[in-house]
Amino acid sequence: MSVTYGMSQYQNQSGTYLPPREVEAMAFRHVNGLLSAAKTRSDRQAALSANLKLWGILMQGVQRTDCPLDAILRKDLTTVGTWSMRYANVALNSDTSLQALIDINRDMIEGLSASAAPSPYAGPAASNETRAAIQMVG
Repeated sequence: MSVTYGMSQYQNQSGTYLPPREVEAMAFRHVNGLLSAAKTRSDRQAALSANLKLWGILMQGVQRTDCPLDAILRKDLTTVGTWSMRYANVALNSDTSLQALIDINRDMIEGLSASAAPSPYAGPAASNETRAAIQMVG
């Protein structure tokens, strides 16, 4: 069953329509909740797997020839997505902090959210000074 089919079935049953941007923001909020709550090794692996899956789906969409985003945004999302997926793969086999992934996902939530109201699922607001330093290399 594809995500698109599942969403269409949900919308048919609920009688409501969620814009694709809000669905994507909800997915990032969900993954951030998993990453923030991961205390055990199995919870951590499940959260990182969910993060990998989410970014994988997003990158597949960005790389489609019919993607409506402009070329610069597509390139930027591919760069960030590739970095996030590499970081998550490293974190699967180490005790690397998950805060950098949470911060990247929070940035995505902010970019996707139509309203300026902060979401309770985005995690605590982090100023630029308190965010983990991220170096996108390789």
